[in-house]
Amino acid sequence: MDEDNLPLIFTPLVRQPGVPIPDWLFGPAGVAGLPAPLHVPQGVNVAVGIDIIEVERVRKVFEHHGERFLKRVFTEMEVRQCRGKATRLAGRFAAKEAISKALGTGLHGVAWREMEVVQLRSGRPTVTLHGNAKRRAELLGISAFDVSIADLQTFSIAIAVAIQTAITP
Repeated sequence: MDEDNLPLIFTPLVRQPGVPIPDWLFGPAGVAGLPAPLHVPQGVNVAVGIDIIEVERVRKVFEHHGERFLKRVFTEMEVRQCRGKATRLAGRFAAKEAISKALGTGLHGVAWREMEVVQLRSGRPTVTLHGNAKRRAELLGISAFDVSIADLQTFSIAIAVAIQTAITP
């Protein structure tokens, strides 16, 4: 296959601008084992995370663990805004999972309460990062985060988009 007909492989946003993409990301053979050239992100890059959760699962955990669950997962402002409603708690829970995925960590290395999702007066959710989550975003050069949450009676879903605007030198 000639070079013009090779597929183009893209990589997720998992590194700081200017830092080489880690070879381990591509398996035992590394970048050399890829079937086509790797397109290295440049300029504005995005990372996306998504999560869906059953509202009933959150309801059961809340009923069983109550205050302990709330204090482990949610900030005081989030608890106030959710007013004990399982659908709202589930939406925030899904949003935090989505944010952690966009940060490229999952919930390893960042704590639930380090990701805060609160609503503006308009109802639009906003993201505030603290602690390790904030440090991870700064390390990646993330300059903006957006999140959207949809709640149904049985499911809550959230998507988070992180924007990296630092340009690779």
